Amino acid sequence: MIKSNKDTAAMNTLWLIIVFILQSSVKAKPSCKLYGTSYRTMVCKPGDSNYVLQRGLVSDNNSTSKIILRGCRISEVDLESFENLPSLKHLDLSQNKIQQLKLGALDEALNVTHLNLSSNLLTGFPLGLFDQKPNLITLDLNGNLINSLELGIFDPLKKLRSLYLSANLLVGKDLSPFLFDESPHIRLLDFSGNDMSKSPDNLLHAFQSLETLNLSRCLLTEVPKFATTPNLKTIKNLTLSINQIHNIDNAAIFLNLHNLEKLDLAQNNLEFIHENVFSSLKKLKGIVLRSNRLKVISNNLFKNVPKLVNIDLSHNLLTYFGVDGLKGTSLKNLNLSDNRLTFLQENFCLELKNAGVTLVKFLFIPNPWHCACLNELLREVKSMNIVYNSAYFDGKRPVCVATDKFVCDRN
Repeated sequence: MIKSNKDTAAMNTLWLIIVFILQSSVKAKPSCKLYGTSYRTMVCKPGDSNYVLQRGLVSDNNSTSKIILRGCRISEVDLESFENLPSLKHLDLSQNKIQQLKLGALDEALNVTHLNLSSNLLTGFPLGLFDQKPNLITLDLNGNLINSLELGIFDPLKKLRSLYLSANLLVGKDLSPFLFDESPHIRLLDFSGNDMSKSPDNLLHAFQSLETLNLSRCLLTEVPKFATTPNLKTIKNLTLSINQIHNIDNAAIFLNLHNLEKLDLAQNNLEFIHENVFSSLKKLKGIVLRSNRLKVISNNLFKNVPKLVNIDLSHNLLTYFGVDGLKGTSLKNLNLSDNRLTFLQENFCLELKNAGVTLVKFLFIPNPWHCACLNELLREVKSMNIVYNSAYFDGKRPVCVATDKFVCDRN
């Protein structure tokens, strides 16, 4: 039987539709390729549209140890997407469009140690999502829309060491103080970019080994008590920058942080710091007080903090800074740039050296220096081979204020 022209046209149209659908499906699907000397790392690139991750794209490979699905326009993860991946250790699902993860979506690949879910659209997790991740060491949840963490969500993660929760919608006062009871050996915790004001004082009571705590951009108006409890004596790095802490008037606030090595208080509009607040920090190596509103520094603030090597006081309102306040330290790097200094005491660097402090790097420009005083300081740093911000002396911008005095007037 001979087909009519209409039948032939209809068949052709149908085939075109089928081909178009197949091509569209292929274009939507990420393309993946194995790399590395043993071809154990799978890297995927995005298709032309959003994609629901399914079994078959990266699953069923005995040797794959690392899968990178970063930025692959994944909107959802189906069950069994990671089936039969016994060697998988690192799984990167960052920079996608995942709004939720179904219970069981991560159950396969029991040996995963590093899971990156950052920069998605996640708002929370069903209880039990991480039940099959007993070996997880690092969990990155930065940059999502997480507004709550259900009690028990981290309980299966006994080996967890690093937890990143930065830039979410968490509210500290709503978090349970028992949230981390089964993960006491976390060493790094990042809460930056969440509202951690009014958090319970015992929020971190379970931790036994915490070394790094990031509370930057957390709407804090004071140094939070939950960050300085006795069990946190293991903390080495504490970041409190970009908050609203105007005063630190409790001399004992850091008393429990025996092992603190770096303290970052930059960009807080700080106006007052109790002179004894750092006296108990015998292992403190670096303090960042940049971009505050400090007009006066007590001579006792840094005195006899024996390990102190780096001090950043740039972008404040200081009009005076003396040598006595640095005695008993191990200072090597000092930043006093962008203050209101017009002079320093005579032989500032030499007096420091005589007190047992040998500067290696000293940043002091810009400031409204009197020219005669700046010349004295320049001669001194050059003669002592101290590194300074010499790039400012290019003749293109003013570095000092001319007066009618040819010698430095300190009156």
